[in-house]
Amino acid sequence: MARVALFARKFSQYSQTFVYDEVRHHARYDVDVFCLRRANSDRIKWDPVHVDSSLLFRATAWSRRWDSLFRSRDYSLVHAHFGTGAIYMARYAARFDLPLLVTFHGCDVPLLSIYDRRIRSHRRYARHAPRMLDQMALGICASGELKEMLIEFGVPEDKLVVNRLGIDLEAFPPGAIRRDPPQVAMIGRFVPKKGFEYGLRAFAQAVAVRPMRLVIAGAGDLEGRIRGMISSLGIAEHVHMPGVLSHAEVTKLLQESDVLLCPSVVAADGNRESGLIVAKEASACETVPLGTWHGGLPEIVDDGVTGFLVPERNIGALGKRLLELTANRERCREMGRAARRKMEREYDLRESVAALELLYDQQIARHAESRRMNPASQLDSRAGLSTPVRANSPSN
Repeated sequence: MARVALFARKFSQYSQTFVYDEVRHHARYDVDVFCLRRANSDRIKWDPVHVDSSLLFRATAWSRRWDSLFRSRDYSLVHAHFGTGAIYMARYAARFDLPLLVTFHGCDVPLLSIYDRRIRSHRRYARHAPRMLDQMALGICASGELKEMLIEFGVPEDKLVVNRLGIDLEAFPPGAIRRDPPQVAMIGRFVPKKGFEYGLRAFAQAVAVRPMRLVIAGAGDLEGRIRGMISSLGIAEHVHMPGVLSHAEVTKLLQESDVLLCPSVVAADGNRESGLIVAKEASACETVPLGTWHGGLPEIVDDGVTGFLVPERNIGALGKRLLELTANRERCREMGRAARRKMEREYDLRESVAALELLYDQQIARHAESRRMNPASQLDSRAGLSTPVRANSPSN
């Protein structure tokens, strides 16, 4: 089978297991993973994974060992997850004359125009992103909103396509038991874009009217602030925080919950959700997502049919919908069943990976035709490289 060099900065942290889910479901392509850091290798098994966390690589995007791998292995294309990761692999795609595909997920797109100059990685991305976007053969957008944002930034529309991340439906079956009183879940990293502070305030309003339980699973920089809010709102007896959960534990939590509360917002730095994976996982478990009109959520949730959406930061609307869902549990179950059917129709992981493989096929064929039509072409001088190196060729 054809072989792909796939890059993810950290493979595979729990907040980005969608990368692992994607690579393990390929049917027609072998995947070599390249990363700056490997995480959870005891639980997430994949081979081969090539790691270079050296300061030299971070500064120059060049690794002697990776260079040797690209010379010895016949890669057909380079695929980078996140634009912030693509700047590390653009050099290899150019040097070895391979098409570069980039999947954009959310934080990487607003950073093209809104970034913190005090953060070194942001400065590097701002400096190298224009060249990467010019070199990119195809940008794969996790939501329609991201595609529109990239077009506004100046990326040609014919270089962009939407391919929404699917989920493993077999790993998230519906649950037969729901807790009494009703259980609400919030799951994710404790970062501003998740909007957990608004979810907490909405839950506090709702639990003052009707008994219910909230489970908040995850970890992150805002944990202290979240715990402080729980205390100040006087809802500690109704809230449980189990920390970071395994895949199996997340599934069990969703199966036992009536509602997934996902009050996402656009953060001050422009960071946003694209296709919120946990909202898809909840829908597959017939747990109703209650979210916001934000990012890719309107593509996942059919408002009033498979869940509810409210304006960002609207605590009153969140609380009202939460009370509505927990008051009429039969309607909640009906919406959950509709959510499962939507996932089966639109977000089956095997189908989304099959669609990704067709994109691979197209880009490989297009690149081969370009080589055939112009075999003596030189690389863009802006890449700072000479004639591309073919796999298995001697060092130049």
